[in-house]
Amino acid sequence: MDITKDMLQAATRKAVEAGLLPRRVYVEDIATNAEIMRDILEAALESAAKSDSDLSSPAPQPN
Repeated sequence: MDITKDMLQAATRKAVEAGLLPRRVYVEDIATNAEIMRDILEAALESAAKSDSDLSSPAPQPN
């Protein structure tokens, strides 16, 4: 799944609300914060995809 501009904006908004990113930033920090959020979203989507595939495979049977 590709990360859209809307996804990035929503994640950044939530990070600011949670105090993970500063509410007021310098212009040069905006791109850095966007890249950080993109990396976090990519990791979350990869983890979710892995979890989904783990859930669809049968559980190991005890010996």
